[in-house]
Amino acid sequence: MKVAIIFLLSALVLLSLAGNTTAKVIGKKANCPNTLVGCPRDYDPVCGTDGRTYANECILCSENRKFGRSINIQRRGPC
Repeated sequence: MKVAIIFLLSALVLLSLAGNTTAKVIGKKANCPNTLVGCPRDYDPVCGTDGRTYANECILCSENRKFGRSINIQRRGPC
């Protein structure tokens, strides 16, 4: 009897955890300064959540401000 109860409780826990598998990964928010005058020309690529590669994090911030978007960093490096 105890084995059946443990089995049922384990199954209940696994089923409750299975509902979290559809969570969407948003990405890391870009570190954007409040006053953005210009961006350095160094090449330190970041992959945006829109699937585009940006030359560096500052360029991503600049594009977000210019077009009123909120694209985050999916990962460091090119897409």
